[in-house]
Parts: sequence; structure tokens; C-alpha cells
Amino acid sequence: MVKKQYTMKTAYITAAIIFVVMLLLQAFILFWDNTREAKNTTNAYLRQTEIIIERSSYEGDFLLSSLKEDYTVLAKAVSYYLDHSSKTDAAYDEEELNTICALLSIDEIHIFDESGKIVSSTIPDYVGYTLDSGDQIRYFLPMLDDKSLTMCQDVTPNTAEGRPMVYAMTWNESGTQMVQVGIKPVRLMEELEATSVQSTLDDISLDHNMTIVVADASTFEVLAAKNRSYIGKGLNTIANVTTSEKNNCFHKGVKLEDQSGYYYCSTGFTEEYFICVFMDYDYFATRTIETILLVLFYLLIAFLVIMIVIRRLLSTRQENYRHLQVFESMSEIYYSLHLVDLKKNSVMEYSSKNHVKKVLVESQSGKADEIMVGIMKATMSDEYLERGLEFSDMTTVAERMKDKKIISMELLGKNVGWIRMSFITFEAVDGIPTKIIIATQIIDEEKKMAESLYEKSYVDELTRCFNRRAYNSDIITYRENPEDKDLVYISFDVNGLKTVNDDLGHEAGDELLIGASQCMNHAFSKHGKIYRNGGDEFIGLIHADSDLMKMLCQDFNDQLKSWKGKMINSISVSYGYVFCDQEEGRTIDEIADLADKRMYQAKADYYKEKGIERRRT
Repeated sequence: MVKKQYTMKTAYITAAIIFVVMLLLQAFILFWDNTREAKNTTNAYLRQTEIIIERSSYEGDFLLSSLKEDYTVLAKAVSYYLDHSSKTDAAYDEEELNTICALLSIDEIHIFDESGKIVSSTIPDYVGYTLDSGDQIRYFLPMLDDKSLTMCQDVTPNTAEGRPMVYAMTWNESGTQMVQVGIKPVRLMEELEATSVQSTLDDISLDHNMTIVVADASTFEVLAAKNRSYIGKGLNTIANVTTSEKNNCFHKGVKLEDQSGYYYCSTGFTEEYFICVFMDYDYFATRTIETILLVLFYLLIAFLVIMIVIRRLLSTRQENYRHLQVFESMSEIYYSLHLVDLKKNSVMEYSSKNHVKKVLVESQSGKADEIMVGIMKATMSDEYLERGLEFSDMTTVAERMKDKKIISMELLGKNVGWIRMSFITFEAVDGIPTKIIIATQIIDEEKKMAESLYEKSYVDELTRCFNRRAYNSDIITYRENPEDKDLVYISFDVNGLKTVNDDLGHEAGDELLIGASQCMNHAFSKHGKIYRNGGDEFIGLIHADSDLMKMLCQDFNDQLKSWKGKMINSISVSYGYVFCDQEEGRTIDEIADLADKRMYQAKADYYKEKGIERRRT
């Protein structure tokens, strides 16, 4: 009894320690995550603000440039009208000039003589002024030296009356006078106001816990802010942020002058502005407390669940012991033996060796699907890994084994040779297995015996090419499935075999056939199969397009030229080939006949070129 009380007390203390550690860890993670989120959020708004301000500035510049062009066109239009007016003194007629102003929506027209003096105007008080009369009008002085110039002034207050005006001026066609127009840029001023930094800032939507401040990049005077009370103040007066760093920076623990809490802050420079985006700590405080309370609730639930699981584990201990006895009696037969609970995604080892055991020992999760992936990667050869992973996929095995007692696959391992992996139904509900036995056996000897039988049945003993039986078996596939468009049928014939057999003996003839097959396999076998059809006749079924086929034939010809044997110094092979996709409507047998005809033509050309009597060879 005492022992039980001590055990429970220890369990409670352990649980309390775990709770405290988990909560502290959660608090640290939340703080780190909050800081990261604040940095990402403020940086995002910083970049957004920079982009919007830059775009607004560009739009303002573009608008000003566009309107200045329009004003220049108006100046030229007035000049043209005056030059071609039926009234010879139209330029000096104030009433006529006012009429033009009304027609073209112009506020002022001034006529300058060649010396730069106003000789006529819609505002008589300006007559007599010269281009040297003030800072504003001096802007147009360069036109006295270059009559090809047409100039338009930016928005500037009218010197005499202080009104914002835009002036554009051009020479008339004869170069005897200059025409200046003045327009009150009402729409321009409204548009420019809409693109101002403060207007731009007002359009940015922010949460209540965030604010933005834009200051002059050189003086750090606040030019615009979500909180307009900051405007006109020095940045260092309202916030303790560093302004010496020209790159984008992230600050923690920033104080604002009218706020009691602390802020995160991201800062960045543009050519004209220093931008600050602030985010309140309080935004995260409530969320952090809620999260910690939620984690505490989950930990309590987890503790109860663990107690239930422990009780169930104890109840199944006896059942597992019975299973263990059964499997231990089988373990010596198999390379590895495991019981997998598909519902729980758990695995129980009964026997395993070498790499399989190592994966089980190193496994951290204990999940059957992950362990099987690890076993496949540790034991399967590269060429069989993909199909091994597909066969051993624990997420699909229940569906694949429905109403089945066993499924198996043979795979090639890295270190143990061939193995047979079998999944055996152990328990099932409605035909769907809930528990299975995974058993693996080494079948290397069995596989070697099967391969030996295959070679005897399908491989030519002399040349190691596939034999006629293999060809007849494979050609059935192409007869039944003629859609294989990139198939190339090649017919080969070794030249001079009979002569070599007659003159040097059959051993030399065998060397000739072996050499020819080696050249064929070297050039073509990576793209298909080479068959010995009998005697000196060979067939190739490969997959290639025309460009690849040219390369393969060149490689084959090079192999033939460089080959030398012990008894034979040279070798020659005649061949013809047909692209199946170029012979639509023909069967594979008709394509084979066409390839033979091309081979025999090549053979005839060879003997003709060599001057050899065909019947003798």
C-alpha cells in the first residue's frame, strides 16, 4: 500500500514538473512567435507604405508632366491663332486676348517682344514687365537666346498676386514675339493633394494596435502620421528609435510619447522619407494568456488520456504475450517478422536482423508507416526502392488486402540479395484487415535458380543475346498493342560468316558472332532488346526517334570498326531498320519484312562494293 502511494505521489510530482516545463516552453515559444509575427507584419506594412508612397509620388510627377505638356500645347495654339488671325493687331487687342482665354479656358495671356518685354496682356498692369522683373519670370530668360525653346514652369505662386499658377511660353512662327499663357491649376492642385504623403497614409487600412509615421529623411521632422498630432514634431521626440542605420531595422521595446505601453517597430529609408511602422505589445498579451490557458487545458486532457492508454496497455499485455509465443516459434524461418496494428499505426517486432533492426532501434515515432519507409530505404536497392515503397505503404495496405489472406512481392535488397515480402492477415473486420503480419524471407538461391531457368529458356548461350523464343514471346505484345509509336525494328546479318567457318573453322565463326553481338548490345541494348534469330541473323526492337537512331547507328558503326578478335581482325554487319510510326497501317510482321528487305539491300551493296561473290559467303 505504501509503495502504491509513493508511486502515485511521484506520478503527480512528475506530472506537475512536466506541466510547468511545458508552460514555460510554450510561453517562450509564444514570445518568439509573437516577435517573429510582429516583425513580419510591420515589415509588410513598411514595404506596402514605401510602395504606395513611391507610386503616389510617381503619379504626381507624371500628372504634372502631362499637364505641363498640355499647357505648352495651349501656348502654341494661342501663338498660332494670333499669327493667322484676320485681325492684324490681334496680339495687341486686350478684348481679343480675353476672348481667346474664355475659349481655351486660359486665365492669362501675355505677349513679349524680342527683348523680353511684355507689350500686351489680358492684365494691363503687367505691360512693361520684362523677363528680368522677378525670380519667377526669370525662369524663361533662356528663351531670349534660343528661339527654338518652348518652356513650361512648375506650379509656383504668382509674384504679383500670390496665386498658384502654371505659365507656359513659346515663340511665334516668325520669331518676332513670345506668347505666354497662365493657368490656375485647380485640378492639378487637387490631384497633387490626393497624392500627398498624408493623403496616401490616410488611405492605408491599419488595425487599432498599429500606427505609421513618415518623417523627412534628412531632418527627421514628421511629415505625415496616422496620429496627426505627431506632424511637425521631431521623430526622436515622439519615439526612441534609432535613425542612424540606413538599412531596414526591427526594434523591440519602443516607447511613443503619448502611449503607456511598448511597441515593436520596423523602420526603413527611401530617398526622401524615413518610415516607421509601430505595433502594440498589448495585441499579443491577451492572445498569449488565452493560448497558455488552452495549452494547460490540453495538458490536463492529455494526462487523462495517458492514464486511459496505460490501463489499456496493461489489459493487452497478456494478449501480446500470447502473440509473442506464436511468433517466436516462427521467427527463425524469416529474416524479419513484425505485427502491425493498422488502426493504431503501430508495429511490434518479433524478429529482425541487421539493417531492419537498426531502423527499429533508431525510430523515434514508432509509427508503422514511417518505420516501413525507413526499412525500405535502408534495405532496398535503388532500382527496387520505388516499388518497395509502394508495396509497403501502410496507408493503402488494408484496402489492397480486403478479403485476402496474403499478398507478396519479390524485391532486390542492397546487402542480402533477393527477398520475398509478405503481408498476412492476422485480424480482420468485414474482410478488411486490422492487424497484419509482415514477414520477409531471403530467396536469393530460389531467385538464382529461377533466373538460371529463364536464361536457359530465353537467352542465347553463345552470344548472350535474347533467343528466338524470347523474340516470339515479345513480338506477340507488339502484335496486340501496335500503338508503340517510337518502336524501331532492326534486322541484322553478319557478313562473311560462312567464309570464316569454311576457311578458319567454327571456333573463329563463333568469335565473329560473339563480337557482332557485343557491338550490337553496346550500341542498342540500353534502348531495347537484341535477339539472335538463328545463325548469323539478329533482330533489334528498340525505342528511339530519328535523331537518337542516327547516334546509335554511328556508335554501332564505330564499334564495328574498332573491334578486333583473336582469330578475326575485322567484322562487318549489314542491317536495315524501320520506324514504326512512319509506316502507319502496317502490322509488326509487315514492318519486319520491310526491315529484312532493307537489310538484304544493304548486304547486297556491301558485297558489290567488296567485289565478293555472294554465293560463296
